[in-house]
Order: sequence, then C-alpha cells, then structure tokens
Amino acid sequence: MNLPNSITVGRVFLVPVFLWLAYRNSDASAVAAFAVFFVASVSDYFDGRIARSRGLESRMGAFLDPLADKLLVGAALLVLVDTREFPLWAALVIGAREIAVQILRTQIVGGGGSMPASKAGKLKTSFQILMVGWWLLPWSDINVGHWALMWIVLVTTMTSGVEYFLRSIRASAGEEMRA
Repeated sequence: MNLPNSITVGRVFLVPVFLWLAYRNSDASAVAAFAVFFVASVSDYFDGRIARSRGLESRMGAFLDPLADKLLVGAALLVLVDTREFPLWAALVIGAREIAVQILRTQIVGGGGSMPASKAGKLKTSFQILMVGWWLLPWSDINVGHWALMWIVLVTTMTSGVEYFLRSIRASAGEEMRA
C-alpha cells in the first residue's frame, strides 16, 4: 500500500475516534471532535496531492478516497442530527446522494472504468467540511450561519450528484455509439 492510500485508510480509522469524542457530551470533547474531523478532512487534500505529484494514483485510491470522505461526513451527519438539531431530512438528502454516487462509482470502477472526482464534487466536499465543522463547534445557539451553510451544501450536493449521473449517461451513450 502506498503513502496516499495509507493516509486515506488512516482517515477511515479516525471516524470511530471522531464518534467517540462527539458523543462525550462536553464542550471540550466537541472541540476535540471538531479537531479530529478537521485533521481527517485536511488529510484528504494531502493524500490526493501526494498521489498526483508522485505518480501514485491508483484505482484503489480512486475508490477508497471518496469512500473515506463519505464515511467521515456520514458519521458527522449522524452526530449533528443526534446532538445539534441538524434537520434529519437534510442529512437524508445528503446521505442519499452520497450513497447513489458511491454505487455509481463502484459500478464504473468494477467495470474497468474510472470516475474521478469532478470540480463540482470537490467543491461540494469543501462546503460539506465547512458546514460540518461549523455545526460541530459548541455554539450557544444555532444561528443564520448554520442554516446558510446547510442550504449551500444541499445545493452543491445535489448539483454535483446530477453532474456525475449525467457524465455517466454521456459516457455510456458514447460507448454504445462506438459499438
């Protein structure tokens, strides 16, 4: 296993640490959970950068990296719904998109293709990380920033999801036309 994939696997192992801290029910633990979430999120940037700069990109990494992102964000959404008044319906919309795109990616990669992250997908991930971080911090009240970030994430989440499915349809149509 190469260095970028090891970093990605490390991010997966931070998910239970994050969950444990997030459910400790104190402001100090909430800040610690935020710190673990932040470190795991920042490591996502570095594993990709290292993979590209050193020519270590792999199909395994292309599959594991977005899966690790989804596990981390999914765990965070669970915590936010359970402990921070985050709307369940919004978490379900985000979660459904993540699952649908992961299934699509699995099918494409399983068929020998690739589905790298798009610019819209990367933007969505950045906004999700920002939103989750904001919601994780122990604010005394939920404020307009919370709601604004939630709506930005919902729009970018759905937009990037539609983009992936349209790209997949176009790629399939192109293959059928060549056959």
